[in-house]
Amino acid sequence: MSTALRRADVVGALLVEHAPVRRFYPVGGENLEKMPVLTEIFNRILEPLYGSQAKALEQIRQSTDRRCYLLYEGEFSVGVLAFKTVLSDEFKDFGVTDSIEIKSLFVDNSSHNSGRGLGSALVNKVKEEVRRLGLAHRGIHVTVSETKQESLMFFRKKGFEIVHEWRGRYKRSTTEYLLSCPEKIEHIGGGDRIASAGGGGAEKVHSSGSSGRKELVFVIDDAHLDDIHTLNRLSDGTFVSGSKDNCLYKWDKAGKRVSVVSEVEPTQSSNRNWITAVEVINDVYWLSADRSGRVSLWKTDGTYVRDIQITLPGRGHVSRAYNRQRVNCLAKGVDALRPGFFVGFPTLFDEYNFIEGRTAHSTVAHRNDWVYAIEPLSEDRLLTVTGGTVNLWNKTMAGWNYEEEVLPEGKKIKISSPGKGKRVKWQRPFISSLLPLDESKNQFGITRFGGAVQVMDLTKKTVVRQWNEHGKGRVWAAESIAQQVFSSCAEDGLIKFWDVREARSVHTIKSGSHEVNKLMKLNETTLVAGTSKNSVGRNHAGAQIKFYDIRRFSQ
Repeated sequence: MSTALRRADVVGALLVEHAPVRRFYPVGGENLEKMPVLTEIFNRILEPLYGSQAKALEQIRQSTDRRCYLLYEGEFSVGVLAFKTVLSDEFKDFGVTDSIEIKSLFVDNSSHNSGRGLGSALVNKVKEEVRRLGLAHRGIHVTVSETKQESLMFFRKKGFEIVHEWRGRYKRSTTEYLLSCPEKIEHIGGGDRIASAGGGGAEKVHSSGSSGRKELVFVIDDAHLDDIHTLNRLSDGTFVSGSKDNCLYKWDKAGKRVSVVSEVEPTQSSNRNWITAVEVINDVYWLSADRSGRVSLWKTDGTYVRDIQITLPGRGHVSRAYNRQRVNCLAKGVDALRPGFFVGFPTLFDEYNFIEGRTAHSTVAHRNDWVYAIEPLSEDRLLTVTGGTVNLWNKTMAGWNYEEEVLPEGKKIKISSPGKGKRVKWQRPFISSLLPLDESKNQFGITRFGGAVQVMDLTKKTVVRQWNEHGKGRVWAAESIAQQVFSSCAEDGLIKFWDVREARSVHTIKSGSHEVNKLMKLNETTLVAGTSKNSVGRNHAGAQIKFYDIRRFSQ
């Protein structure tokens, strides 16, 4: 493995050495060499959205109250930046005062150029240049058309908040949004802590204040731009979050984003590249995986090591094309002599061996259902969740062999009553998580679609406890809290706490209008939850990360 890491370092060095040089060229005033290039870009991109650009181009040419830069990568123009050099109170009615206006900031030919940090380079440039003006500005603002949703998402990701919107301001029947990014961090007792405008982050951390929810310590707003699929604790006390927005971020226990592990601009975000799974291998390494089947190896500090070539599913199963190679879960192996990990796909699972550097076994689990969880019991036995069943497998020289069904799926659940013109809907009770509740791995917490939370006894091969307090919606995940106590979260916005000895839940947290997608016990005092509104990824609603103090549950 060390040889592979050295090779990855060499390849990385070569990529850096041959990367095209980026340079900002000023345009306007005495610098008119690139004016024809800028004119072509404005007429091609901005004129269809906002009409004639003749006035704007003339103002840039004169450069009396603004500056403009073209970002080049090698010999090609890849981005445009134009901003005012005077403070504005034009939007003081909306709380935007002593602010610098961004007139234009976009990546040219975004379908080809996005995803390489060009937009971030433009944002960093404007913040750097505005600070050099020395105008004691209080923030930076920009207006964005609703027809440019990718730009709207991009600015929100970089610390800008929507403060107002107009219908038909520039174009009939089109909404224009005013976004503002504050310049300074202000710490207010019991109040907000806003990320610096220079930091490039969109996260906004605030305390629970007077919300009345005694357990809630603080919240990271807009932690991601879409649903959070993974929360995983790392060996250095931090944790990593992964999302449908294709990004991986590393956070500390105070809610500070300590590093961007992997980030794409919203224009490059793809449904195929949702982050779907993360697994910690040891104190040094962890893995991430996505919907396209890519598995990546990282160091604990967030440094990229390499992509791991695993055997991917072919076309021989019935899942739709966009889910054919989706990684549903990762699990660390338990064989100390043959270290590796497991990958769950639609209909099959792989076992990868680090020593051999290849997929050692690829096992078909079902004709149609997904492998949604894998739990190794020993070097030669493991459990899988396939659809709504729990299955036991044993290992031979030839690979993994199906042994028996430990827990059946059960009956479909009626989730809606028939109304006028409506059909009855039924939900298969898919299992969404399988959580060991003891070191011997005999009892497991199980969460299902349809609202059920269960305790399965492996020796008895049956459910020994079931609760149905989440209604009939989807229960997303479970997390161990203490001996014989675990938690569950669901789309009903509730976090429920269960003691395996009790007939009802022992505690409930309401997360408001947000559904809770993921839970993680960060340390002995802190439970972290990934939440999202039903409109997340649309209508400008971002996903949150909430921190709860476990010690307050019994107060």
